[in-house]
Amino acid sequence: MEAQLARAKLTASFSGAMRANLVAMLDRIGVATHLGLGSAAELFAPGASRVHLTSALRYPVFMGGRNYNGTPDMLGTPVLRAMIETHLAEEVRLLPDALWLPLGPQAGKALAHLVGQGEIDPARILSGLPHPSGANAERVAVFLGRKPAHLASRQTRAAPLLAAAERLGAQVAQLGRA
Repeated sequence: MEAQLARAKLTASFSGAMRANLVAMLDRIGVATHLGLGSAAELFAPGASRVHLTSALRYPVFMGGRNYNGTPDMLGTPVLRAMIETHLAEEVRLLPDALWLPLGPQAGKALAHLVGQGEIDPARILSGLPHPSGANAERVAVFLGRKPAHLASRQTRAAPLLAAAERLGAQVAQLGRA
């Protein structure tokens, strides 16, 4: 039963276009090379065991009957901060050599909080990837170099995306030297 649950999680996580975007971004910054893979797509192949998918907040969170959207601040909300400091921190301790990819500012804040508590090495956090969802298609395209920055809308904020892509590539390369 446990193997079937793991296979279902791997199959469902970041499926479709979202997975293609995530794989392309991971390949762009050198994660596949760092892990000795031809492509980050191999992380999602049947039987793969080198990826651990999690959330900053382990359990579903509802505020006012709606899915939690980052408000109120999770670190300023005792029950949410406790989830980070217990459940997420436990995962971090169990996976000391993992690369952590916070997809979105809230996940990044949660990991930064654990850095502040001495739970995780900041070099192992790859912050700055745009979320791979279709709602971020233009941001992903700029990050990957598929859309020239000068043609991107102002809301896309192309310069920080391009800087993040370069910084993350250098960060992953540095991990390979460590």
